[in-house]
Amino acid sequence: MKLAKKITRAGEEPEIKLPLDLRKALAAASRIEALWRDLTPIARRDFITWINGAKQPETRKRRIEVTCSKLAAGKRRP
Repeated sequence: MKLAKKITRAGEEPEIKLPLDLRKALAAASRIEALWRDLTPIARRDFITWINGAKQPETRKRRIEVTCSKLAAGKRRP
């Protein structure tokens, strides 16, 4: 898991870098991408950590699809 190089205020955690496959999935649907940007940094980190935890490529792909459907349904956590 790579952390983005971003200066943060004291007490804040750096934002986790958005994986390329998730970035492409979000870019494919502007509504989903807007919902993603509306999440808190901790919620985004939870989704990214959950996706990065997949051991099989099929599981990772499925988790990205689930992430997009959860965001579309108004859910804000994996």
